[in-house]
Amino acid sequence: MKIYEMTDEQRIKLLLDGDYINSKQAELLKSRKTISTDLADSLSENQIGSFSLPYGFATDFLVDGIDYLIPMVTEEPSVIAAASNAAKRIKNSGGFKTFPSSRVVYGQIVLENLSELAILKLEQHSSEIFAFAQKAHPSLIKRGGGVVSLTFNHYADFFEIELGIDTVDAMGANLVNTILEQTSQMISKFVTGDVLCSILSNSGQGQVITVEAVVDFDQLQTKTMAGAEVAKRIVKLSTFAKESVKRAITHNKGIMNGVDAVLLATGNDFRAQEAAAHSFAFESGQYQPFSEWHLADNKLVGTLKMPIEIGSVGGAIKALPMAQLSLTIMKIQNSKQLQSVIGAVGLANNLSALRALVTTGIQAGHMGLQSKSLAISAGATGTEITQVAQKLNQTKNYTIENAQNILLELRSKL
Repeated sequence: MKIYEMTDEQRIKLLLDGDYINSKQAELLKSRKTISTDLADSLSENQIGSFSLPYGFATDFLVDGIDYLIPMVTEEPSVIAAASNAAKRIKNSGGFKTFPSSRVVYGQIVLENLSELAILKLEQHSSEIFAFAQKAHPSLIKRGGGVVSLTFNHYADFFEIELGIDTVDAMGANLVNTILEQTSQMISKFVTGDVLCSILSNSGQGQVITVEAVVDFDQLQTKTMAGAEVAKRIVKLSTFAKESVKRAITHNKGIMNGVDAVLLATGNDFRAQEAAAHSFAFESGQYQPFSEWHLADNKLVGTLKMPIEIGSVGGAIKALPMAQLSLTIMKIQNSKQLQSVIGAVGLANNLSALRALVTTGIQAGHMGLQSKSLAISAGATGTEITQVAQKLNQTKNYTIENAQNILLELRSKL
């Protein structure tokens, strides 16, 4: 039986039997009560409940020689299906290779009303400022991280002290902000001026990853189109995304469908990720796609390059039971590994979208997976949902009116 044909109970058993989760975690999934009132109160203000989204997993990801099941949180049915579909094609061609960069988060101490003499004094004491910042968070140094760079930047009305901080496995917002605020207090003793703010930057410049995938032509063919032709058309559409900003935006949105779904499943800050990613896309002055595809040695080759701002420890990641469950299922050991997995998901979703667009069109598979949602919108419940969805997929008429008519006909036979 295929995974998408299984019941929830059968899927949980598959994870349990495969040693992806333990019996306690299986019970957590079965209970569907994944956050306590106390925890919800501690994470948000004025809370009156919890908002659920579907939690599933993508299959067939071979990343840097390791097989993964990847938990994803999304209300869009085609995202997990698309990720798994492309991952299998890439796995059959050798899998994903990733090249993470160093994990550096940048922070800014912004000052104003500084005299030239004050600026000179700060520059003369740069090594002292660096040493102080390095000692501001001793536990980070023990974990192998800490301040790795200090830069002074002059603006018309402002002076900036920029710190680069290796946050190891933490996303690092609280770590960085603590270091910045302590350092800004120390700086205030050196010079007369106003500290406007001390805050991390979500630029993502120190957390860029490259992901590569080589796809054999026979993994791309459809019933009506040869794999080589599909590959050529994917390359053309990829090239168009470099020239058309409107296409590049949608190209990247498809990548973020997968990236954000894994971030949500692991308790990471998808808002920070979106900010980092899209600012990176605009670095050249024209918004560009995160990925590009080309032909080499009679194969389709894809490369994704983008910042991925995540952590595998601390904050909501540690507090949320489902985030911990996700890391367990993936057997994540550190943030670089998680970064690599998320990058692979982004490239997989990209390949599926491009392949669909240049062959059958995006709606064929998309609406087939949306049929259950449409059935529910029409009023179907229980076993009616599957029956109405099956009929919608047979007729290929994906409208609420058709779903309602199918449901009426189904009920009239009872």
